[in-house]
Formats: sequence, structure tokens, C-alpha cells
Amino acid sequence: MAPSLNPHTINDERRPTVFISYHRASGGAFSQQLIAALTAAGHAHWIDQSEVEGGQDWARLIPVALRNASAMVVIVTAQALTRDWVRTEIQWARKQFDRRQPKPPIIPLLLEDVAYTDDYFVLEGPTPIEFFNCDQARALEKLLRALPPASVSVVPTEIAAPRPANLRQLEEAYLDRLSISELRIAEKYTPLGGASQQLVRRVEMPALYEHLPPLGKDRQRPVEAAALEQLEPRRFDDAVTEILKLRRAVLLGEPGGGKTTTLWKLAAKLVTQAMADPTQPIPLFIRLKEWTTAGQSLLAFMAAQLGELGLHLKQLLDNGRAALLLDGLNELPVEERKEKYEAVQQFIEAHPDLLAVVSCRELDYTIDLGFDRITVMPLEAEGIQTFARNYLGAEKGAALFWELLGGAATRAVWEVWQKAEASFDQFLHAPDIPKENPNVYGATSVEHDRVWKEKVRGPQSLLALARNPYMMWMLTRVYLRRGTLPDNRGDLFREFVEELFNEREKLTADEQLALTQGLARVAFEMQTKALTVLPDHRVLTLLGERLLKQAGSASLLMLGAQVQFTHQLLQEYFAAQYLRNAINDEGKQAASIWKPENWWERNNWEEAAVLLAGLASDDCTNVLEWLADANPEVAAQCIVRSGAHTPDATRARLSDLWLKRLTDLKNDKSPLARAAVGRALGLANLDNRKGVGIFRHNGIDLPNLELKQIPADKKFQYGHKDESDSPPQTISLDGFYISRFPVTVAQFQTFVADAEGASQKRWYEGLKATDDDREIRAPYFNYFNHAYANHPRESVNWYQAVAFTRWLAWRYGLQPDELRLPTEFEWEKAARGTDGRLYPYKGKYDTTKANTERTIGQTSAVGIFPQGASPYGVEEMSGNVWEWCLSNYDNPAREARDEDLNTEQSRVLRGGSWGYDSVIARAAYRYYLLPALRLDGVGFRMVGLRPPSFLL
Repeated sequence: MAPSLNPHTINDERRPTVFISYHRASGGAFSQQLIAALTAAGHAHWIDQSEVEGGQDWARLIPVALRNASAMVVIVTAQALTRDWVRTEIQWARKQFDRRQPKPPIIPLLLEDVAYTDDYFVLEGPTPIEFFNCDQARALEKLLRALPPASVSVVPTEIAAPRPANLRQLEEAYLDRLSISELRIAEKYTPLGGASQQLVRRVEMPALYEHLPPLGKDRQRPVEAAALEQLEPRRFDDAVTEILKLRRAVLLGEPGGGKTTTLWKLAAKLVTQAMADPTQPIPLFIRLKEWTTAGQSLLAFMAAQLGELGLHLKQLLDNGRAALLLDGLNELPVEERKEKYEAVQQFIEAHPDLLAVVSCRELDYTIDLGFDRITVMPLEAEGIQTFARNYLGAEKGAALFWELLGGAATRAVWEVWQKAEASFDQFLHAPDIPKENPNVYGATSVEHDRVWKEKVRGPQSLLALARNPYMMWMLTRVYLRRGTLPDNRGDLFREFVEELFNEREKLTADEQLALTQGLARVAFEMQTKALTVLPDHRVLTLLGERLLKQAGSASLLMLGAQVQFTHQLLQEYFAAQYLRNAINDEGKQAASIWKPENWWERNNWEEAAVLLAGLASDDCTNVLEWLADANPEVAAQCIVRSGAHTPDATRARLSDLWLKRLTDLKNDKSPLARAAVGRALGLANLDNRKGVGIFRHNGIDLPNLELKQIPADKKFQYGHKDESDSPPQTISLDGFYISRFPVTVAQFQTFVADAEGASQKRWYEGLKATDDDREIRAPYFNYFNHAYANHPRESVNWYQAVAFTRWLAWRYGLQPDELRLPTEFEWEKAARGTDGRLYPYKGKYDTTKANTERTIGQTSAVGIFPQGASPYGVEEMSGNVWEWCLSNYDNPAREARDEDLNTEQSRVLRGGSWGYDSVIARAAYRYYLLPALRLDGVGFRMVGLRPPSFLL
């Protein structure tokens, strides 16, 4: 009799075995009959009996078991065809068997009348053997004839050894384990585009870029502007290719944005190379969330993660035969982050020749490692279509895509656009109904436009939700099972979790409730401790043995010595379930999660709060009110990302509440607090202060400027006694008006949205602006593609600033020179007044009166430093963003008017920015930049000579 092998060990006899692949719920009973028949015929067998199908034990054992297999028998049922791990076993077996001679067969046994040869489940070799509506004894005889003889080994001895004897064999065993994991995760990878930023370090001169070293006393001279071009973000179409190009980078993105999948896809590429060539580097995929032991070195942690290969880790590193793929920097324990972030940085810098990439949630990347950045962006419509096709095939994928767009109603609108000769690209990406295409504008009805704006371009549309790769995967799973889609983020998670609950066995409503409550307790403890893993004994205490097994079986938890949710977003979803009960039971007390002394700092609860709001899909007012005082910024994130409805009355109450806090220097003393309130108002588009927002004029949205009068009263001192400034001069100017604040994101967007605005070349007449110079780029600072409407508009070049002023003068009914950029003389007088002060405010440099390098770390909402205003009430003239002036840097007296416009000479910048120090923040400091350059710290404001009456 042939032995039945223990599923948690490998065949020590090294006899060839028949590997049985099956789905336990639908094929388990038949598998026992099959085992009996194989045993009677003298065949050894291997069958997975681990606690969790597709779990950690499965991933560890399957590669070794398949190496020892003389054949694979697949028990095919309808349910088996839907299971990722069944597909992975088959794919991995095919990959391994193709390298062996003779090639072991893969034999399908059909228990049901199902079509098994779909995109994921293609089998080659013996004809499938039917075990339904037939004589099963004869079917078993047919199977036994198809198997290799039981006495013949087809497994090379050196591969089948119980323990690899040398480093290469250890490498191959490790690569096998990695390979089977990446097959499950990366097989349907959709390339993620984005932008990368390379660090260019300056030795002598400053550059307008956030990640360069801070300025010193010897670094005050302007940088050559032409050298700054390489600092602009570079777009890419595939993050894997970009990582290989840069070789050392931090991979950033939103939660569920595809960072881990990108690393797995990179690992797959490196595994293939390392298997084929022993000199190629071994990809070391390290889950940083499991690095929970305080004081443990990164080297020791990595060695423990790699198993037996870890004994040779130092050798691999020293020989340059490792590629470091470090996943989940943000999942390190909060109290250990500073120490461990630095340890990661030092470890990578100690091995400069290795490919090294670290993934992290973008908003949690609060300690800069000093490496190049690769930021993956949400999927565009084309990527969503590719994703759907990859997972569902062409026909089902197309059907899912139209469901994401809103189904039949949206398709009917598309047909109207199509008849009006609009492209599908316009239909998907146009910011508004295209007035420049009168056919579309005239053909669509009010209802057509409402459907299009809500379902295609609306921030709460399912298409917007599908831009997140993890959410898209959930949508695909739910759609495949139900044929319909949920309405919002909260409903999506509910339905997805319900599917996981019932994937292996049907759970009763009471069982689902008990498991939900138990997992909520586990998630809450993890969140409270800022962990993504807990020891198995603690989770057992919280859940009990039965619920723990159910959670593992449902692929909600990964079981092992350290237990974790299968995705951090699932942990945050169950934490949201806990918070929902806390709100109901304890009311406002639950808001103590955000401590008053530093409520604006991230603390790992942000995503859970967004999911909590999503659970209240019809009206999330109670969640917003719970958060409104404790953390306005998180409340605003709930409004824009949860998918839940926020009534207009709730929005109005929040606007009133937060606008009062924006300049409340008594209760919100810290600029960081007021900046967070400002982000909340800007993110939720609740800030329409005069000078900041927009208004409707003659049927068009236009900037609602607030202009401050600068009288022609006295002469003023221009320049200062410093080598970086102009020599001091006494200058007289005519009176003028200047905008109180820099042009904001919301105000600049009116130029972009107007059919007579940014798309029209006439505003660039006389300027040496190329097509690329006219291209409008998104603001650098945003929250998951949601711009802060009340921040200064940056990433605008001088040509675009001039074009904006020309357009706005025309819309206001003014002459072109009556509304323009300020000359640098006008700018400096508005900033300094006539008393010779160094800063817009009196006295010495004060970090509490302006947004400079020691203050916030990015742009901030305009107006949060009222105590830093100039003598004329003009604000933001020190820090926040540099501001373009009309003037030529080398000859400012010419003022860059008329004859001087058609040049490429450098233009004056004034005011410093959020990234620079006290020297540059002075009102007399001069800087320059080529007019075509766009940087994340450069904006502009305007001067008016005759303000229209409706602005006064």
C-alpha cells in the first residue's frame, strides 16, 4: 500500500506522488474516493489539508509538493473554477512541469458538466475524464492508465532532496515560494502610470524643489534656471519599468493604489531572470509590517523572513546578488517609525549597488528617506477597461465597464455624444459639457448633462471609485458574483466581505454578525496600537477558535504566529465597524481618537473614518458632526472620498464652523492646525471667501478677487544691503491695486474651464510660448487627485500667468494693461510699505507669521497668517509660494512690457515659498526663473490699475 503523505511535511522517501488539486467544499468527498483508488493502485499522493486553502501553509508547501509530483490530477467543479489558488496551483505546475523530462501530465477530472478552458484555466495534455453521468469505476480505470507507472520516478534527485545542500538550491527553493505567491497576486497586473521625481542635489546654490537639502549661509545665490528643468516630475506608463530605470526609490500611492501588486510584478520579473541565470539578483520581498520587535535590526528581521536562505543574506548582499523590495513602510508601528525609517534608509545607503524600492502610503511618508520618488496615480478610464478585461475577458469586462459608467442611461447619453461627432476620449475626460463642440452642447438635454456629470465625471461616481486598483478588484469580484454593483464605498466593502464570508461555506446571518463583531474587535486593537499584525494567541483570545478558523477560511485573515488582515483596507473597514458602534453607544466621546494637542497629525485612523462615512451611504451627517471639531481635515476627506451623500445644510454648517477657525489665533494657535482647517475647507470646496473663491458674472464663473489699494503717497525703499538683493534705492510709484491673495486653485480653474480661456492661443500672442508651455498641468499638492481649492495655484509658468491676466481683464471688461502681473517694484512696495521693514510684518523673522520652511511643509490655504499681512493688508507675501512678476530679471526697469515680452529671458520671482528660509522670505529678496518653467512652489497674483466696480 502506498502511503498518504502528511500535508505539512514533504515525502521523505522521495517517491513520486500524484498531486491532487481540488476545492474542499465541492470536491472534498470525491477526493477521498480518489485517494483510495490511487492507494490501491500503488500510487503515493499529496493533497493539501492545511487549515486555510490558499493560506500561508499552502504557499509554503505547494511548490515543494509539486517538485515531487509525477502527475497532477485536478478535480474540476464549478466552484473550483472560481478559486484563485486552484488556478495558481495549475499555472505553477505547468510552469514547473515544462522544465522536466519526461513532462508530468496534468489530468482534469470533471465532476460536473462545466466548461473549464477559460482564460485562467487552460489545460494541455490528456483529454478530460468525465465523472458525471457515467460509470465511475471505468472512469477511475481510465485515470490510472493515464498516470505514469507508480514505480517510475520522474523527479531528479537533486531537486527532491529533503533539504537543499547548497546556496543555489536554497535560492531556487526560495524563488519557488516567491513564484507561487506572485502568480496569485500579479498575474492580472494592470500597468500603473504616474510621475517620478529624481533628486538633484545642489552643492552651492538653492533650487526650487522640496526634497533638496536646506539652505545654508553659503547657499543664497540663485541657481541657474535652465538646470531646474530636470526637477519637474517625469510621467511614466508602467511603475515596474520606472523602478528598474531609477533602481533606488520610494514607491508612493493611495491606500489600495496598487503599490504591493507593483512590487509583486517586479518580483515576478526578477524571479524569472534569477531562475534562468544564477548570476542575477534574488528579489528579497520583505513585509515590513511584520517587523514589530523593538530593537531588532533590519538585517536580522530580513534574515528571519527569508527562512534558510536568510543564513546567507549577508553573502548575497555583499556579492550584489540581492534586490530589496521592502513593502509597507507605513505599516511599521507608529512609536518605532522614526527609528525604523532611519534604519531602512541607512541599510539601503550601505548597499548602493543594489536595486532597492520601498513602498509607502503617500500621506504617511512623513520622514523623507532622501530617495527618488515614484508616485503611482489612480487608474484612468483606459486602465479600468484593461483591468476589467484582464479579470473577466473582453465581453464581461466591457459589460462591467459600462456598469461602472452608470449602465443603460449613460450609454444612451454616449450615443447622443457619438452622433454629435464627439470622441469617446472626450466623453470620458472632458472637464465639462464641451461648449467648443456646439453639436454636443446643442444635442444634449438637461437630463443628459445631469447623467453625464454624475455618472462619468462626478467625484462620487462608481468610475471614480474604480480608479483605485483594490476597489476595482472588489468591484470585479462583486460584479462577477452578483451581476450588479454597489452604490458607494461602504456598500462595496459590505458586499465584498459578504462574498468572502460565503466563499467557502454559507454562513448564517448570526454567524456573519458574530464574525463581523469579532473582527471589529481585532481591527480596533490593531488600529489603537498602530499595528497591522497581532500575535496569534491574542487574536485567539479576541475571536475564539471557531471564528478564527472562519476568518482564515474566508481569506479575511492570514493565519500564522503573527495574524494579519489580508489587506490593510480590510483592517480599516472592520475598525470602521467598531467606530460605528462607538458613535451609537458613546456619541461624541469617540472623537477622543484625535488628541486636541496635535489633532492634525496622521494617526492611522483616517481611512477607517472614510470607510465609516461610507457605511452611512444615504447621509453621513452624523459621522461628519462626530469629526467636525475633532478633526476637520478627516471630515472633509469623508465628504470627498466616502461616496456617501452630504446634504447641503450639513456642508453649510461645516463651512461656517471651519471658516471661523481659519484665522482663530487664540484657539488654533499652531499654524499646523489652521493649515489643516484650510485643507478641509479647500478639499470639500467650502471656502468661498472674497479674494479666495469664485462668483458668477454674466453667466461665467470668474475669480472673485479682493484688491487692496496701494497709494502713491511716499517714496519707498527698494532693495536691501545684501549681496542677494538689489542695491537699495528710493523709488516713487503711481498708485495701483493689488490682489490681497495669490491666485487660488479654484480661481485659476475658471480659466481652464472657460471655453474662451486656457485653450485659446490668443492669450499667448506675442509670447514665445510653445504648445508644451501652454499645457496646463495639475496642481502638485492635492489629496488623491482632489486639489485644495483655496491654496495658491502653483505649477504655473510665466506664460500661463500672463495669459490668465489677459483673459481675466477681457472677462472683466478691462483693457489688457489694466489687469496684469505686478512689476517687481509694485510687488515690493505692496509687501514692505514705506518704512523700510525687512518682512511684510514688522520686526524680525517669525515662523508663526508666514508659511516658510519651518512651518508647514507644503502650500497652505491663503489667509491663515493674518498677522503676517503687509502694511496695506496684502497677505501671503512672505512664503507659501514664490510669485511671478512682470519684470525682466536682468533689467527690471523695462517691466517686460510690449517689446520685451517676446523673449525667453528670465523673469523675476518674489516672496520665497513654503520650502525656504528666513533670508529668502524677506520682502527685498530677488530670484529668477525661465518663463517656461513650472514648479511646485511658484504661483502669482495680479495688479489692477482700474478695478471694475463689481469687485469693490
